[in-house]
Amino acid sequence: MSSRASWLLLASLLACRPEQSTQAPTSQPAANDPPRSASQDPPPVQPERLRGHLAFLADDAQEGRPPGTAADQRVEEHIEQAFRQLGLGPGFGDSFRQSFEFTDGVALRSGEQSVLQLGGRPVAHTLVPFAAASAAPVGARIVYVGHGIPGDTPDSGDYAKLLDKVKGAIVVARSGAPADPHLDPAKTRVQSKVIAARDRGAVGFILWEPDATVPYPNHGEANDLQRPRSPCPPPAPPTSSRPSARRAPSPPTTRTAASSPAPSSRARCTAPSSASPPPPPTSPPCSRDRFKRIVLGAHMDHLGRGSNSSLAPGVDAIHNGADDNASGVAALLGVAAALAQLPPEARPFDLQFVAFAAEEMGLLGSKRVVESLAPEARKDIVAMLNFDMVGRVRDNTVVVVGTGTSSAWPGLLDRAKVDPRDAARTLVIKPSEDGFGASDQASYYAADIPVLHFFSGAHDDYHRPTDDFDKINLDGAVAIADLSVRLVALMQRERPVLDFKKIAAAAPRGGGFRVSLGTVPDYAANVDGMKLTGVRPQSPAEAAGLKAGDIIVKIGKREIHNIDDYMACFGELQPGVAVPVVVDREGAKVELTITPAAPTRR
Repeated sequence: MSSRASWLLLASLLACRPEQSTQAPTSQPAANDPPRSASQDPPPVQPERLRGHLAFLADDAQEGRPPGTAADQRVEEHIEQAFRQLGLGPGFGDSFRQSFEFTDGVALRSGEQSVLQLGGRPVAHTLVPFAAASAAPVGARIVYVGHGIPGDTPDSGDYAKLLDKVKGAIVVARSGAPADPHLDPAKTRVQSKVIAARDRGAVGFILWEPDATVPYPNHGEANDLQRPRSPCPPPAPPTSSRPSARRAPSPPTTRTAASSPAPSSRARCTAPSSASPPPPPTSPPCSRDRFKRIVLGAHMDHLGRGSNSSLAPGVDAIHNGADDNASGVAALLGVAAALAQLPPEARPFDLQFVAFAAEEMGLLGSKRVVESLAPEARKDIVAMLNFDMVGRVRDNTVVVVGTGTSSAWPGLLDRAKVDPRDAARTLVIKPSEDGFGASDQASYYAADIPVLHFFSGAHDDYHRPTDDFDKINLDGAVAIADLSVRLVALMQRERPVLDFKKIAAAAPRGGGFRVSLGTVPDYAANVDGMKLTGVRPQSPAEAAGLKAGDIIVKIGKREIHNIDDYMACFGELQPGVAVPVVVDREGAKVELTITPAAPTRR
């Protein structure tokens, strides 16, 4: 695996506590901004400030802001400098940044090489992040299985009439899937194809991409799709990308079918070395955690030139992520500039502004921040406000996620949404009660903290190279930022007590999966199994007795070692059909029974 270091940035805007005034500096108004009295509302967010931050973050020069790169460092420096210019204090002791390691893709061990031979001829190939460590070369006949999409039984789907031939062979599967709207996406993922081949006794796997112009992305957490703790136990197939297999000895192999893309297979490839990120620190990241505070955050990373999260596969182009999430970072900095002009006596709550790293890889940065907090420090967080994709406002409407996480939110938002300076800029709020979702507020919601996520809506440029600066609705982003400023100022004036509520929301029919379990995976956990961040109230998972912190190690007959094993289950489970589930709960194996539900749409 390839480990990289990335950084979180956190700045503090401290409340007025004269008796503590020697502990940390309070912030000062930004240059050229006149001071305001405690009775005044904060000033409006400056459009040119947002425009400047957006233009920098979404420029080609930042190369799509992939975490752990030189471009990422430029972005971090830009954000830290903005914090400093606003007079904000550092949030990690005497530093604005905190580093952590994450795993991104696979790499060869030092001194080893990856060699693929077909019919004695070397074939160009690349590595992808679902490879297993291999102690010896693997060589066998190859069997072409079309797209390699399994059916509901072992000998159905693309494996019909091939089951006997696949055992002990190296499977070749074509990338992609046929145009069939009825196909279960849980079965068409590359990882699911590898698992299907492994389950049927294959000893190797080749992903054949005849139409690809760029290699399959070598990004993301490296999942070992064979049984762990054993370097190369059959029948687990190691994986490479493009026509490639894994390690072959000298014995010849046989041709299997005329439709096979290659007549024989001799493959030699070293496996990636593993790297484990260091455990999170046990001390809280901020020396003033004992004071009540509101956290405001946005993630600063994006997809670089594309990753396996890109919705433009096979395209080698910079993904600028102007909306996702240059818009959110720009809004965060604009909100910080406005709130910094409130005098300390108008700030009974501390304000913390966080720029999260590696959100696109599974909320890694925000999980790191929350896990770093002592239990007492978590209780001192009044609320967390998140800005992610706020640059495409349409019909003067903003989606606000998390409105059900506290009974105080609807009333506060109803009052804060009115723009007293210009009624025409008053946004229509489209509420969504659930606090979970694919952004950083979910990490705080899982820690029982009330959250809101401001979101301007989905669009066709999402996770594509076309998400560019010229498509941003700057006025709409400013309106969302102003709404957030008014909300925080209202909370500062009235100091409401925000209770916390868990929401029994139906999970959306994400990706067309045919079952819903109500589990919330912890994508950042480095464990053998699938760790849960939480379970949704009134869900099959809650009814089964699953809990946050449980590590699922088996569902039905399938052992679960990682997210890909877990996702493979969604192509096998049936609504209303109970299956056993085994979890590791604080070191003890607990056997439960879960009955999947049919997915519903919100």
